[in-house]
Amino acid sequence: MKHPFFLFKILSGKESPSLQAGTLLKKSGFLYLSACLLLAGTLSGCGSNAELENYKANMNQFFENVKVFDSSINAIQNPESDQAVTELLALLDSMDTSFQQMASLEVPDCFPGVDELADDASMYMSEAVSYYHMAYEGGDFDASLEDAARQNYVIANTRLQYIVSILHGDIPEEIFTYEDTDENNDNTETPEE
Repeated sequence: MKHPFFLFKILSGKESPSLQAGTLLKKSGFLYLSACLLLAGTLSGCGSNAELENYKANMNQFFENVKVFDSSINAIQNPESDQAVTELLALLDSMDTSFQQMASLEVPDCFPGVDELADDASMYMSEAVSYYHMAYEGGDFDASLEDAARQNYVIANTRLQYIVSILHGDIPEEIFTYEDTDENNDNTETPEE
């Protein structure tokens, strides 16, 4: 069975065999930490009410949970041991649960599209975790399942980045749906991602 070194390598994009546990969230960890710190003062576009304060507290808790997952992954001592696979998959399971909880939150109306993006992020994270389990459990490593897992993981984090942008008052251009201003053209264009 291949060890989690390969999982860390795939997720981090690094080839070095001296990878330390935790490179899984290095790139996205910065996003989560930054989002958590910035979220505290940026949800003011909706006014001040109980629904907004509740959502803010829940999102801050979500980002704090992800920070804990990052720290826990970084604490895995030997990423090439069989135990590391078990630890990593358990942490990914917990992260999946956290994404599901985030997606179940009632999103204030002043954040258009966040509810759908949260549902998508949760769905893609669940798919990623499922594929990681299939790729690493059962004794035989499956590179194609790991690749599918990585792709879903990246998409989940992209959706999360969109959510953070919207919460900060910026609508990412990648998720715009707009109509061509040419009256003779009734096509609606939607950028892919």
